[in-house]
Amino acid sequence: MKKLPLKLMVLIGTVLTAGSTFAMGFSHNIMLFYILGVIRGIGAALYGVMPVTTIINNWFYKQNGLATSLALCFSGVAGAVLSPVFTSLIESIGWESTYFVVAIITLILALPFVLFPFKNRPEEEGRLPYGKEYESEADLPMSEIKFEGEEDKKFNIMQPKFIIFFLVAIFINAIPGMASHLPTYALSIGFTSTLGSLMLSASMIGNICSKFLIGILSDAIGIVKSVFTMIAVNMIALVMFMLFKTEYTLLISAFLFGAIYSVCAVGLAIMTRVFFGTENYSTAYSNITFASNFGGAFAVTIIGYIYDFTASYALIFVMCLVIAIATIISINIVKNMKTL
Repeated sequence: MKKLPLKLMVLIGTVLTAGSTFAMGFSHNIMLFYILGVIRGIGAALYGVMPVTTIINNWFYKQNGLATSLALCFSGVAGAVLSPVFTSLIESIGWESTYFVVAIITLILALPFVLFPFKNRPEEEGRLPYGKEYESEADLPMSEIKFEGEEDKKFNIMQPKFIIFFLVAIFINAIPGMASHLPTYALSIGFTSTLGSLMLSASMIGNICSKFLIGILSDAIGIVKSVFTMIAVNMIALVMFMLFKTEYTLLISAFLFGAIYSVCAVGLAIMTRVFFGTENYSTAYSNITFASNFGGAFAVTIIGYIYDFTASYALIFVMCLVIAIATIISINIVKNMKTL
């Protein structure tokens, strides 16, 4: 983002993602699938959460939380709407042709970003971020405004405050890994796969609603209190999963469980800016994104191994509760620590 034009970076990411997805439709070798999956991940990183939130931070001085939540909640829309569509396509036209469709949709959804004329920073257009005003006519805005990339040279990722926050990002992103196992959880306690699919959709709807809500709350009461609220909602869902096992309560629990997505996406992004400063955001959040993906990638597999070993999801729910409590404590510690 510091060296490439924004549109070129997004275009490269789109081509990598759509191209590798299209190639998957021709692949019948598992190793080739893995390689293409890595290429897709690299492409998605070039136009995903990291650049989107950086641009929002540049353009929104006020109502930053609402702008961030509006942008990121649409990942939940994709999960809730497109997943069943792709499932139906696989059943009707086969998985190979479905990959072609996904690639085309990826290109179409990227077009507005590529074609819409805007800059990385409002200052490049002679503007100020939304809600930002000069204190007096004597100000020299262009010399005083810190641009993204002009980092505080004292900031480094090895300081204790950042290390704790890095670990928070790893462990809190383990909790959403349970969402992929909701259909299996439904089967394990005697319900149908249909209910399991509905639970997954309910969690995606909770994903959308919570991401929108946390943005409003963060602007009103602060991001830390908003994050704690969403973690509390997720903890209620985890307890309900263990205690109440009817169709309706499972769907309600799955919906409430989706609140954790708002913490992992919107919450971590805004807290990074608040704790470490906008000027350090690109460096800090790129590492936090790595931690988030690292934790999420391993969690799904680890949860599966624990279930295979114990034949129950009870221990997993307890572990998620422990992680949630530890996250609240750790964020409080980070909040009260000095950055430098």
